[in-house]
Amino acid sequence: MAMFQNKIFLVLLCLVGVFAGTPALAGSNTAPSGEPFPKPSKNMEACAVKLTVPCGLEIFRSFSGNNNNPSDDCCKKLVATGIDCHNAFTEILISKEPQEIPSKISLRSMDIWNRCVALLHLKHKQNAFP
Repeated sequence: MAMFQNKIFLVLLCLVGVFAGTPALAGSNTAPSGEPFPKPSKNMEACAVKLTVPCGLEIFRSFSGNNNNPSDDCCKKLVATGIDCHNAFTEILISKEPQEIPSKISLRSMDIWNRCVALLHLKHKQNAFP
């Protein structure tokens, strides 16, 4: 149990650092709220366990709008978490960003999810017909 909480804390801490240091997400004149992340629920712990810290960071960096997409391996891990986990991660991120950014994050979130699902579907089809 403590190991899961530590892992969640580290992922969230890394995400705060990534977004604080990403100019595209910093906003023009508005700083992120600075409020602490809520204590992760059991469902969020289960979601985070399916992602590695490097993939979590890679996926969240791809929200910056610079069109960097997660690697195939991280896409696979993201899709394995499920759409509900992806949406929960997105909501946490949106809740911590300036008001003008949530719609951009939401759109980018859908793009990332759809690309990852399509990529896995394509790879599955290719493996089905060698």
